[in-house]
Amino acid sequence: MANIQLVVFALDNQEYGIDVLAVNGILRSKKFKIQLLPGTPKEIEGIINLRGQIKYLYNLRNKFHLMDVEMSDESKFVMLNVHDSIAGLMVDEVTDIVKMDDGDLDQTPDSISGFTNHYIKGIGKVDERLIIILDPEKILSKEEFTGIKTMENEAV
Repeated sequence: MANIQLVVFALDNQEYGIDVLAVNGILRSKKFKIQLLPGTPKEIEGIINLRGQIKYLYNLRNKFHLMDVEMSDESKFVMLNVHDSIAGLMVDEVTDIVKMDDGDLDQTPDSISGFTNHYIKGIGKVDERLIIILDPEKILSKEEFTGIKTMENEAV
């Protein structure tokens, strides 16, 4: 039986998980100054300087059409390895790291194929908790990264 290990985070009182193999690191948001970038899509919150390299931050609240809230002391940046690059997701709080077996996972039903649901790989069950498992390659699409690479090259 296959296992999956997830980094679990909260966003608008919902729990989401991303495969730990896609996670590059978890950063405290208060330790970084976010530089806003004019002319970028609203999903891109801005950029940070991470060990001398510019990294883009995506605001999942905007991407998922949730109400915008101020970052708190618990807010984190979940840095992901996607499309041969590193980018961050702004989340309310990282809550857990869990292991799941195949029996704890349900695939997303075919009947759910709405705009935001293509990000969802499945639903994980841990005791009474339901964790929405996200696909990092689809949250941060190749098209978005192509746009970022273009902006990076123009800035150089």
